[in-house]
Order: sequence, then C-alpha cells, then structure tokens
Amino acid sequence: MLKISFLLKKPNTEQDSLEQIKITDPKIDETVNPSWGSRYVCEVYLSASEMKVHPVYGVNPIDTLCLASEFTRAYLQGLIKRGYTISEVESKKPWKLEKLSDNYLQEKLSVLKNSKELSPEDKKKLFQILKESFGETVIADQLNKAIEESD
Repeated sequence: MLKISFLLKKPNTEQDSLEQIKITDPKIDETVNPSWGSRYVCEVYLSASEMKVHPVYGVNPIDTLCLASEFTRAYLQGLIKRGYTISEVESKKPWKLEKLSDNYLQEKLSVLKNSKELSPEDKKKLFQILKESFGETVIADQLNKAIEESD
C-alpha cells in the first residue's frame, strides 16, 4: 500500500490539516465481467473526501498503479487550482506542483473519446463512472465541464 501524507491549507485560512491519500496494492477484481479478461484494481482513498473509495482499473498491475497515480495527481492538481496549499508534513515546505491549464482533463477525456478500442456504449459508461467517482471531490465541476465539451 502506498500512503501519501501532506498538510493541506484551505484558501484564506491559516490552519493546516493533516491529509492522507492511500493507494492499495493492485489485485485482480473478481467482480469484473470474466469475458473482459483479467482486470486489476487499485483502491484510492482520499482523506479530504472522508476516505471514500475510488477504484482505478487497469489490464495489468503496473498499468493499474500508474493510473491510480495519475488519478491522485489530477486530484492534487484540482486542489491547487482551487487555491489550496499543499506542504510537507515535517518541514512544512510547499510542494512544487505546477498549476495545469484547464485543458488537462479535456485532453485526457479526448483520448478516451477518440479511442478506437472502445464502443460508444463503453465510452458513455466510462464517462458516467467518472462523473459518479468524482461527484464529491474538488474537481467534479471541472470534470463535468470537460465531459460535456468532449461530447
């Protein structure tokens, strides 16, 4: 299990809160339709969203872990875009995460939209799953806007 600890300071406040992101080890998900082959899952727990489980799927353990890390990066970028400050726990030095443009999610969703490997029904299901997964996080509005623009 990977565990990332950091201090999170909301905009216009002086108080930091200790936050953690946990990513479980990749494992085969037995609930996935067997006709799709083996699908691995990592569960991402975001403490800012009260440790809600965000499953991340991939076709092999390495790919799944990379996708979970990309999910975490997008989440942290969403926090920064909203004005949060993320710092080291011990030194309290701010992390140097660049602010990404508004097009970051749009670019990632365009890759899904233009994929020749997915049927239109599968793409629609994926977008719905993304909306539900990010429904209560800080990047939900940004994601919904990007999905609408990619349609």
